[in-house]
Amino acid sequence: MRISVLTMIFLLFMSEVWAQTEGGQVAEKDSGAFRPFPEHFYIEATGGAQLLISEDVENLDFNDRFTSSFSLSAGKWFSPVWGASVKIQGFSLNGFSTTEGIYTATTGSTSPFDEDPVRKEVTINPDGTYRHFIRYANLSLNAYLSLVNLFTEFNGTTRFDLIPSVGIGNMHVFQYKGVPANNSLSVNLGVTGKFCVTPRFDVAVSANAAVFDNDFEGRIAGSKSYDKYVSASAGIVYYFKDRRLKEKAEKNMDAEE
Repeated sequence: MRISVLTMIFLLFMSEVWAQTEGGQVAEKDSGAFRPFPEHFYIEATGGAQLLISEDVENLDFNDRFTSSFSLSAGKWFSPVWGASVKIQGFSLNGFSTTEGIYTATTGSTSPFDEDPVRKEVTINPDGTYRHFIRYANLSLNAYLSLVNLFTEFNGTTRFDLIPSVGIGNMHVFQYKGVPANNSLSVNLGVTGKFCVTPRFDVAVSANAAVFDNDFEGRIAGSKSYDKYVSASAGIVYYFKDRRLKEKAEKNMDAEE
């Protein structure tokens, strides 16, 4: 239910951005700022930490809940106000299982926890609980909104930007140490702060969250229908071409001469 609501929010967000573009609000703000389609493409690479949030995983020691996270994005700003990207984020998550969980071996069937193949790959605690290790990749399509360019005049030389994002994707879990391979719909939310270092490079700091089915790793824990992870990361952004307005760049070159 929650994932369906978030998906609707994503679609409404996209329709509102499109309506503003069609209605001329963005076009007026972007006067002279649009470029040919091949321009304003970028790639972004980040690394950081993340933790899984689910009912049973809270039994893990807090430090054991943190794992490494990496992401790679390729995107384009269609105007100074909005853009889109394809992003892959992943590596590992630490989960936790109790004797009250249900192992979902195959779609449409469930088995008691003691038939979970993870138990053959990990250390079982005296109370029957055990930690399991999840390897995943979350591939998503995201829409971005530049708050700075939305509320101020774009001149191509802004040093800082604050960018919220929303997207939908596929949360793929790899078969690893008894955890079965699986795919789940993911809804992704984030906010990124970017600092312009040069016309082609940014430094980015991001906070992100993803929501997906409770049984994404082959196990149902608790009564909620969804799990989620949150992450914090930092990285660099590279633009394939000078992203400044052509007119602004020419003026700067003339001034330097």
